Amino acid sequence: MDRICIQCGDSHPPAGLVIRDPTQTVASTLQQYHIVDKIEALKHDANIWIEDQFKPPKQLPEIQNPHFRGYNTEVKSLINPPVRTRYQQLQQDLKETPYASYWNAEIGKVRDPVPGLPAGMDPLQVTFGKPSEKDIPAGLLINPAKTDDEVLTESKITRELYRKSHNNYEPSEKVQRKYTESFDPDKCYGIKSKYDPRGIWAKCACDWYKKEPLELASKLQADHVVRVRPQLGKSLSPNNNASCVPENHSFGKPLKRDFYGVGELIKDPNVKPHVIKMNFRKWISALNKFKAKLKTRCRKTDFKLGDFYKKALHLDKDKTGYLEVDQFYQLCAINRVTFPKTEIESLAAHLGIIRDTKIDYGEFIKMVDFNREHFNIEFFDDIPEECKHYTTSYQAAYDDYRIIDNSGMRPAGTPSSRYDKPYPVIPDGGCRADLSHFGNETSTNTVLSPSIYTKFGLTYRDFFEPRSSDLLKNLFEKVGYQFHDDSFNVLWSAGVAEDGTGLVCVDTFKTLLDSRRLEGVEFKGNENADDLDKNCMWNKMLKNKE
Repeated sequence: MDRICIQCGDSHPPAGLVIRDPTQTVASTLQQYHIVDKIEALKHDANIWIEDQFKPPKQLPEIQNPHFRGYNTEVKSLINPPVRTRYQQLQQDLKETPYASYWNAEIGKVRDPVPGLPAGMDPLQVTFGKPSEKDIPAGLLINPAKTDDEVLTESKITRELYRKSHNNYEPSEKVQRKYTESFDPDKCYGIKSKYDPRGIWAKCACDWYKKEPLELASKLQADHVVRVRPQLGKSLSPNNNASCVPENHSFGKPLKRDFYGVGELIKDPNVKPHVIKMNFRKWISALNKFKAKLKTRCRKTDFKLGDFYKKALHLDKDKTGYLEVDQFYQLCAINRVTFPKTEIESLAAHLGIIRDTKIDYGEFIKMVDFNREHFNIEFFDDIPEECKHYTTSYQAAYDDYRIIDNSGMRPAGTPSSRYDKPYPVIPDGGCRADLSHFGNETSTNTVLSPSIYTKFGLTYRDFFEPRSSDLLKNLFEKVGYQFHDDSFNVLWSAGVAEDGTGLVCVDTFKTLLDSRRLEGVEFKGNENADDLDKNCMWNKMLKNKE
């Protein structure tokens, strides 16, 4: 069928040749039903066809502790399987041999289609359907005998049809959206860029930042400038003083370490941080700073630790090796030996240098002496024996008898089911699985499409949790209800009898209030108000319930 041009109204032949037989259909073309297929179909109808019985694979054993089950925990064993021994790997390979896929679909090869085909059928020789008639070559169908002018004219006509629907525009062609006459196509929007046809901005960008002319200077002066002045793209290091500090040295004051650092968070939840170990690190840091300060003083002045020891020995009249702490601090103040008393005194008391009100001045001077080796730091074993689970890769691969039983361990993280709140009653039309596996959410529908209660942080537990009488009365009065005479006590008694917990939940009291229209109860709210506003009031009341 020829197409009609929109511009000229004439008909033009389409591109390519049309081949179609009205008697042929898709069903008749693909239908290929042999006598062997009919025989097999009759065998199926007569139930004499023998098929291999399907044997389901063995199921994996369940996790010992049901609290470890979750939404994504079962994938962990597939992504990161445990290391098997050679015997376990051989046993696993033998278990896979009964499956047909182990023999028919090897790794890296396609599946053999022969077992699924009828007996005696060769997939390389037998084909389905009727063969197509190859009377016209493919080259003539794809590239018919047309002149260049005909192809160009038809392409222009077709492009006009697809210009708006498919955004069929030529490269650099301006899009015409056919706006009203008040639209100015030459008007530009946005801030004008600093463009100059003379190219002065490119010249400014390529120009060097220094405008001083080059001057001749001696090599000694140039090297001095490089040493003491900052260079472009380099950190300021006069006289290369950064090489005097050790590698990976960091400048500045360190931040205060948190009580629950990384080392404490990766441990078991029942292992508390070791306070003495944290304080010991702080004490050692203060001692190192004091020794560095004392070393600098000894180099620049005539102060020596030996003379300081002789002065302390002179004050010790009985030669016991101990002095009063106040007397020793007075000696340090006279010789201008200042140090952080809180940290150093705590470290000395921990090491046994300070006992009661006396101090072993000889051991104290040995502790602060920068020429001596550091004292042996004790080992702090802050992890209990039951929490130590050290297993190397070699032991995990070859020690089959070491199996960690996690049935008595508590799961890490937030539990999927809440046990710190009273378990609510299952509402009418609800499901027990909603309360057992979804935690704080009521159902999957609530998770996908949260209601206004969920957006305000309320769940079904807030409506089914037992409340006191004063809280319920105050809550409903703030919403807009007014109770006269003894109407509230009547509803409260009916709710206590229905719940059986000694208290009444919000849902039960609201249901009784809607079902029993008692005299003395009225609602003073706006009757034409939107339900959303009422829900927001309920949410605010329950949000601040306690």
